[in-house]
Amino acid sequence: MIRKVDLVMWTKNGAKSLPLVLKRINEVIPHEFVNNRIIVDDHSVDHTREIAKFFGWHVIFNEGSGISDGANTALKHVTTEYFISFEQDILLAHEWWQKTPRQMSHKGVAIASGIRTSVGLRALAKIEEFAFGRYRRAQEAKKFDFDGFLRGKTLDNTIYKTAVIRSLGGFPKLSISTGVDTVLAYQIYVSGYEWKVDYAVKSIHLRRTLKDELAHRYWYGTCHDALSMTLLNKPADLKKMIIRLFFSPVRGLHIAIKEGCPQTVYIYPLIRFSILRGIFDGRKKSR
Repeated sequence: MIRKVDLVMWTKNGAKSLPLVLKRINEVIPHEFVNNRIIVDDHSVDHTREIAKFFGWHVIFNEGSGISDGANTALKHVTTEYFISFEQDILLAHEWWQKTPRQMSHKGVAIASGIRTSVGLRALAKIEEFAFGRYRRAQEAKKFDFDGFLRGKTLDNTIYKTAVIRSLGGFPKLSISTGVDTVLAYQIYVSGYEWKVDYAVKSIHLRRTLKDELAHRYWYGTCHDALSMTLLNKPADLKKMIIRLFFSPVRGLHIAIKEGCPQTVYIYPLIRFSILRGIFDGRKKSR
């Protein structure tokens, strides 16, 4: 039984979304279960720190930069058996506290989370729902592959067994500012633990518009080689990514029919193109 938890968050210039996010956390996580509220700020230049303090969070500065350093800075201040992490642009599902921590009672489960869905563009949400269906089936089958087991796991609405994360040496220390969740999922898997995702618990990703999504996918593409080297000790499979782009109109049509959203026919290929373009540009910069 979970008696007390520390809440942690890493922020950078999050003033636009933070009031809604922190207000929802206060509504969802009962006050009597909260030990400390800790925000690790990455030297924001807006009113992020003032907003955090107004909502009762203790603010400390990131000892490094980026999510990897922010998460490990936060971990140093955790004093409870379990802790929960959030990101600054996630509106927590109302039922998160009633459902997600229950997953921790299962033997071998070290981490549990819900999922996040986009707002503002229905097609993005439908593409995500299609992907989550695949991830859920992979989880149920205990299948390990990049497109199933590792995906769908994020750090933005997530509860951890503190001792397990510390036994792994903390959060993965990456030189890139993405993929901490993916590498952590791999470490959890090879260490014999389980990361449970409740696909029925849907938090809201506030930052997602089509422009935001394509920019994010491009940025992810620029980091793709570094992430692949960390996990597989080899660069991203460019041939595989090109094939995915080539067949993306077919996949977009499949999603459109299955999810009843015609816009996915062109939006899904745009997403695949943005990732591939990011990979190419990332390789150019690294030369």
